[in-house]
Amino acid sequence: MAGAQGADGLGHAVASVLPVDSAQVDAAWKAIRADPSIQFDLPEKIVEPRDPPPEWLEPVLRTIGNFVQWVGGGWRVILWIIAIVIIVALLFALVPSLRAWIAEKLGRNRMVEEAPVWAPTETRARALLEDADALAAAGRYDEAVHLLLFRSIDDIVAWRGDVVRPADTSRDIARADALPENARGVFAGIVAAVERSLFGGRALVQDDWQRARADYAGFALKGAR
Repeated sequence: MAGAQGADGLGHAVASVLPVDSAQVDAAWKAIRADPSIQFDLPEKIVEPRDPPPEWLEPVLRTIGNFVQWVGGGWRVILWIIAIVIIVALLFALVPSLRAWIAEKLGRNRMVEEAPVWAPTETRARALLEDADALAAAGRYDEAVHLLLFRSIDDIVAWRGDVVRPADTSRDIARADALPENARGVFAGIVAAVERSLFGGRALVQDDWQRARADYAGFALKGAR
């Protein structure tokens, strides 16, 4: 009895559904499509073409790739080196005394390496002594000592022109740091004798000449006469 009632209800429900009119559906669809306020098509995304990479970029990238491949597992060593460089740079930046100490050490070493030792050649020294001896033999002791000084200055200029500046006096040249210490002592004595002669109004005598000659010969000829 209950089953028969259920079947009758289902039949009434099916019979109550209105039939679909395809013509009406088609007309409604066309009306929607004709409405310009409704957008059905999405605009195509315009992709602008990219400029090709510059010609120089390809070999650079290839070189970098070859370097990376060559280094391989050595990146760790490179990173350690970079870290050490950074630490040293920070120490230099934060510790001025360290910069001053290293600069002083490097400066001293460079001076020792670059500063050549000067001395006149034996030939020039003997030629100078012969010319000065000739003046001294004639009793011209002032001129003989002057010749030792002025010819020696010419030798120094020929050796290193930067040692002698236009405004330098003979005393300045005798104190030049570029000269060996023993040369400075010899020239200081000769300069003092010349100054006594030129500015002190005192003529040099044989003893003055012999002293200047011995000092010069001892330096230039290493004690030989």
